Amino acid sequence: MKPRAPRRVVTSVLSGLATAALVVLLPRAVGATWSEVGAVLGRVSAGAVVALAVVWIAGLWAHSFVLAASLPGLTKRRGLTLSLTGSAVANVLPLGGAAGTGLNFAMVRRWGFSRSAFGGFLAVTTLLNIVSKLGVIAVALALVPILHSASAFGAAGLLFLPVPLAVVAVVWMLADEKVAAGIGAALDKVLRRKPGRLAVKLPELRRSILRVLRNGWRPMTAGMLAYLALQLALLWLCFHVLGISFALPVLFTALAVERLLTLVPITPGAAGVVEVGTAAALVALGGDPAGVAAGLILFRGFTYVMEIPVGGITLAIWLATQHRTRARSAELEAVAG
Repeated sequence: MKPRAPRRVVTSVLSGLATAALVVLLPRAVGATWSEVGAVLGRVSAGAVVALAVVWIAGLWAHSFVLAASLPGLTKRRGLTLSLTGSAVANVLPLGGAAGTGLNFAMVRRWGFSRSAFGGFLAVTTLLNIVSKLGVIAVALALVPILHSASAFGAAGLLFLPVPLAVVAVVWMLADEKVAAGIGAALDKVLRRKPGRLAVKLPELRRSILRVLRNGWRPMTAGMLAYLALQLALLWLCFHVLGISFALPVLFTALAVERLLTLVPITPGAAGVVEVGTAAALVALGGDPAGVAAGLILFRGFTYVMEIPVGGITLAIWLATQHRTRARSAELEAVAG
């Protein structure tokens, strides 16, 4: 094995153990037991599972509009393929986001897109992802007075600070090409890259991003808003099928906490971290511990667990299709030769 292989194995094992520990301890972290959580989950009917699956798939389809608009020429079907396969990889590997991005890059290149096109796509989708999370968090913070729990979230609000600061820096760079060049030059020095490399690349990336945003902001905005609305609907439905009711401001706050915690790369897909953190927030807002834990397990069962087998099957189908395409091309070349 390569020198780094043992380190990767150790990291994977530790990450898996951390994930398992967090999930196993979820009920206890909020003051419940697994038997109590299981009793609540027993209320879910087969029809309810189908309804939840429909809402989940609808959310993924809405997000495919964002991906398709972020890479001109990409179909929504292929956008959905990128979303599912990338998430499947990211959800099973420590720091799997990079591996998922690498897989998506290989797929996009296979479809005939250039490296620079993928770079612009990655930058735009990352920016939209951060902005959407910031928007949900901003609305949740605005709802704090309604929840009458400002003391509980006052200090926690500081955790949100890096998100708007990052967005401000990106917007500043997009607004002024000189700023982009300056940031690139500074990064060249910090990273000890070839002088002027990023100072040239960042302005080029800026122009690419602006071009994509200018042409696709309408489907991007509509797709992202629909996706977030469907995520909120899925969260509501997960509790509704269990016979648990939460006010809309409370659910929105829970979604904001969940969106924020998905940025924490301690475990694959932030598994365990998201469930414990979001459950703690809902219990702090008056939720029943067993009901909260059951609802979040159901929610993450679709938004995290289901992405792994569905994305894996999608990847297998894509690989099989590519194999047949290469074999057909080889046959045609042999005939032509």
